[in-house]
Amino acid sequence: MSKKPHFSKSTSRNQSSSENEGRKIDFKNTRVAVGTHAVSEALKTNALQVRSVWLQKGFESSEDLRELELQCRKSKILTEIRSKEQLTKEFPAHQGAVVVIDGRPRLKWEALNQKKESIILFLDGIEDPHNLGAILRTAWLMGVDALFIPQDRSVHLTATVHKVACGGVEHVPVEIVPNFQSAVEKLKEQGYWVFGLSHKASKVLYNFKLPEKIIWMIGAEDKGLRSTSEKLCDEMAKLPQVSAEASYNASVATALALGETGRQLWGQRT
Repeated sequence: MSKKPHFSKSTSRNQSSSENEGRKIDFKNTRVAVGTHAVSEALKTNALQVRSVWLQKGFESSEDLRELELQCRKSKILTEIRSKEQLTKEFPAHQGAVVVIDGRPRLKWEALNQKKESIILFLDGIEDPHNLGAILRTAWLMGVDALFIPQDRSVHLTATVHKVACGGVEHVPVEIVPNFQSAVEKLKEQGYWVFGLSHKASKVLYNFKLPEKIIWMIGAEDKGLRSTSEKLCDEMAKLPQVSAEASYNASVATALALGETGRQLWGQRT
């Protein structure tokens, strides 16, 4: 697939919505991020893969949008001016900014062999884009090396996921796989241990001495891990809670697990 990493100096950097009425984006081969933070991080991190940025008409009145327009001009990236109604029709939570990007960060398997410490996430059945976005934001800040999601029964990298992740999508490779087994087996060969979160586990998370290379398997809060995913785990851990009648939100559970992992692996070095 041909890419448009940037536009030449002769290309107009700002085009009106009327000039672009017939211009369509092939969303099948791209991803779309909305929201000022997500768009800004995409421009900082993956500018060469950005196809175009759409800004809301009247962006000059917003400091955040003016800054995005400046980033685009510096990188010679096309900006298209669209009405609020046009943007809202396709992306209700756009905050006046949309970016269209080729590709996404991909996992470099060979690099994992060189790591002494590493954290990887497997998300089993997370269907809420807000949960996936929040998990990606935490994963970015906690240095997670990759995040795996299944092809079916899972939300993928939607515009809402990008917005909630606030740039996390640009930093954490998301691998979409038919099933978890082959990826988990490959990672186990590289020294990873698999821990699953489950309220049915006998031991609390804080009672474990966690390994240096760890996979966390997280299920949806309503269903938990599927039995096929549990069988891939070396250990099962539970989070402490005062009521057995409720469960943590999946993104909160992930943050708690990553927080304890980070504390044990490198908490004294930050």
